Amino acid sequence: MESQSPPPIQGGTVQAPGSKWPTTLGIISIIFGIGGLLQAGIAPFSAAMTKGSMEPFVEQGADQAQVDDFLAQLEANAYLGGGVALVLGVILLVGGIMVLKRKTASSLVLKAWAVLKILGGGFIMFKSMAVQKMQMEIMFSAGGIGGAETEMTADITKYVLWFGMAFGFLWLVALPIFLLVWFNREKVKTQMSEW
Repeated sequence: MESQSPPPIQGGTVQAPGSKWPTTLGIISIIFGIGGLLQAGIAPFSAAMTKGSMEPFVEQGADQAQVDDFLAQLEANAYLGGGVALVLGVILLVGGIMVLKRKTASSLVLKAWAVLKILGGGFIMFKSMAVQKMQMEIMFSAGGIGGAETEMTADITKYVLWFGMAFGFLWLVALPIFLLVWFNREKVKTQMSEW
């Protein structure tokens, strides 16, 4: 019985399969980018929906001027937040497509997005916190529960808002920090230099 030797390898070398992280990271970036664009489109509607829900509080004794001020700030914040989400969504979408196409500049685009997301998203979150605090004050002033109960409920609500903001900020910075760390790794830089 003759033993058969394996066929010779053409070219003398075998190339290792390419990295899969660009495909994975590109798809994740595109999905989150589309999410940012959807958020930009929904932002104005959320302000309009809240406007209708505030009318009963005026009927229950809330100050109309305070409610109007709240609604004006809510609308301005919604449009500002929508604009920031639109810009960030486009940048992330473009960066995701660039990673899928193995473009070296994708690193720069996604790192720029990460920094802008932390700064812009943090600013919008801070402004939203102030608007939510205003809304709580209006709700407690309308037909209040009274005395110590109102004060205790207001204190609990304040802590819940701060906890929500802290958790929201952690969620906000998770992907940006990951991208900043990822694209600063030597192994990734070396792989990208070969694109």
